[in-house]
Amino acid sequence: MADDMATLQTHKAAGNEAYKAKDFDKAIKAYTLAVAPLPLLDDDSDDDAPPPPKPDPELLKQGAVVLCNRAACYMALNKPIAAVADAQRAADFDKDNWKAHWRWGVSLMMQTPSIQRSQQAISAFERTLGCPSLPDSERSNAQEALTRAKYRLEQGRDALDMPDMSNCCVS
Repeated sequence: MADDMATLQTHKAAGNEAYKAKDFDKAIKAYTLAVAPLPLLDDDSDDDAPPPPKPDPELLKQGAVVLCNRAACYMALNKPIAAVADAQRAADFDKDNWKAHWRWGVSLMMQTPSIQRSQQAISAFERTLGCPSLPDSERSNAQEALTRAKYRLEQGRDALDMPDMSNCCVS
């Protein structure tokens, strides 16, 4: 486990340097190497198999940071679908990481508007606002993003065509 943490930290540092230099492709490659030792959290295992060992909580917490960083890179490259995937996984690893929920919502808002995406973005921004780690300085940004997502949802609902009811009759 110590080796996994050392690998993560080494590649995270390289990714951070590339990110600062705005070399997002290089940063993504480094962050990808950093998250390689992270476990999968889905439970698709065989019922007869022994449960996997509990992942190191600190490794998961640091993994969430790296996934948030990689999501930011994908967002900078206008790849919101990949950003959503990383933000979701980061939130799975650390539910109190406000940036995971924030980037999840922002990357959904970067995509073509749909009612479902708007609803998911609203949920992501509400989770952001509920995170104890959210700094007061970011609270108004999160609230504004929530308001925009709600507005987009209403606009999407208003744009739906009503079915033609002229041939309907009540008896």
